[in-house]
Amino acid sequence: MRKKAVLISVCGLLLLGTGGVTPPAYGANNRAGITLNNEPFSLPEGMDTFLQGSEIMVPVRPLGEAFGYEVKYIKVQNSLELNGNNHTFVIKLDETTVYVDGEAGQDIFVQPELRNNRIYVPVSFFRVLGLIITNNAGSAQAAVTTPYKYAENITALLSGGKYMELWQQTFSKDVQLALPVLKLQAFWETLTGTHGSFVRLDSVGATQEADYTVIQAPLVFAEARLTMNLKVDSSGRLAGILFGPASTAVELSLPAGLIEEETIVGAGTAYPLEGVLTLPEHSSGPLPSVVLVHGSGSTDRDETALGYKAFRDLAWGLARQGIAVLRYDKRTFTYGQQYAGDKAASLTVKEETVEDAVLAAKLLRQDKRLNPDQVYIAGHSLGGMLAPRIDADGGDFAGLILLAGSPRKLWEIVYDQNMALIRSMNESDPLKAQSAALIDAEAQKVKALASMTAEQAKQAPPVFGMPANYLLEMQHHDTAELARKLTKPVLVLQGADDFQVYADKDYLLWKEVLSNNPSAEFKLYPGLNHFFVNYDGAGAGTTDEYNVPGVVDEQVISDIGGWISKYNNKN
Repeated sequence: MRKKAVLISVCGLLLLGTGGVTPPAYGANNRAGITLNNEPFSLPEGMDTFLQGSEIMVPVRPLGEAFGYEVKYIKVQNSLELNGNNHTFVIKLDETTVYVDGEAGQDIFVQPELRNNRIYVPVSFFRVLGLIITNNAGSAQAAVTTPYKYAENITALLSGGKYMELWQQTFSKDVQLALPVLKLQAFWETLTGTHGSFVRLDSVGATQEADYTVIQAPLVFAEARLTMNLKVDSSGRLAGILFGPASTAVELSLPAGLIEEETIVGAGTAYPLEGVLTLPEHSSGPLPSVVLVHGSGSTDRDETALGYKAFRDLAWGLARQGIAVLRYDKRTFTYGQQYAGDKAASLTVKEETVEDAVLAAKLLRQDKRLNPDQVYIAGHSLGGMLAPRIDADGGDFAGLILLAGSPRKLWEIVYDQNMALIRSMNESDPLKAQSAALIDAEAQKVKALASMTAEQAKQAPPVFGMPANYLLEMQHHDTAELARKLTKPVLVLQGADDFQVYADKDYLLWKEVLSNNPSAEFKLYPGLNHFFVNYDGAGAGTTDEYNVPGVVDEQVISDIGGWISKYNNKN
């Protein structure tokens, strides 16, 4: 695979907003004003749409059958049943509740109506079936689309260079302001320039989250796979679009002897986060516990990264040793649309990570099954860098576990990562010198931040792909300075083959920073990478190795568990 010099952005590839979809044009032969999967749909003779208040009413049988559902009218129950996609949907003529597999599901707010021996439902009924609805009650026009076709339309416009058409049809005025056409074009062309030409859209999945349909669409490029996540509101409007690496991680079953409980970190706050607490099924006495804190980017509770789910592995491995583990979705993973566009300039690591980690620690202390004096933090990568700050800002942990973290400034690490990539380029490549000059220019920009106020930084352009204020705020909370003040137990873990955070630089610097802390311990693991996975196959030493499914090395998990147990037994 050819090498390319591109800026590494620790914030991920994120474009989100609160956009809207303009209904497509309809042919004159479509008297009912309905399109299915972007094609005009002609209703059988004697049927038409009509308005019931602000809702467009449509005949359920022909539309249901068009999407492959078997439709039955059950006279005794005065109801209609749709069977398909391994589910049964039932709606009664005198109710607005849709029953899914026998259980009461969503409310469609407008009762079905019988006209000329035909049952009509509001077009929003088809959202319950997982379809995307775009409607305009004023002109009685509606479009019903499968998630696959919706995603296919987005990728077709992008790959066809029809940025203006996509911009006009998909995004609202607010999003158009936040994401001008030229910026949209530059973003897509950066993707294709980095990963090769777009090849195809793979099978699409979709889930319902409150009033949104979230579409997960794997995209295949010539040299990589990415995932496009689309967040679509109840009117078919695009509320968010996120591009990130496609996961190749293997799904595993929860090991015997463990239980997992869904929980909420920050319940009652403006940003509640879904999480899971992993526990041994049978235990006596209050347990020690660990909060897992993510690395950079918009990350789920498992810290899913291509072929890895490092936090899942840590949680299960530590729970088998009698330690409770809390992991949760990162705030920018759950609320990414609220930190997009111009709002991204105001984001700091305090909102992104620190506040939620402190709330997670408090949640563990409130659980009567857990020892409130034995709550630990295990931070990976950026999470390891932030652990001393989280501890000082209210985490008040019994000890800190730093996995592949660094006491250096974040921009210094990103600079090193980019320069390592540039050094790997062929000397004859004319982009090599240009790229090096570009990275050096970014370094000069970040050094100038020290003289800025927060308000000035919010107006400044991004640096190394990150908001300027994000970096400035971090510089006001120096990791090395905070770490030097620690007197509590600290465990520093580092993979010798880590090419993102360095054993010969960052690991050694931790030893220097923590030299006056007699409770600091250090472990270096030969052969392990940034995620503490052992890999020496094709692509080793590059991000290509992350595509190969792997799990966190058992010795690492055993060492963490033994370290916690040592301090837990002293109490």
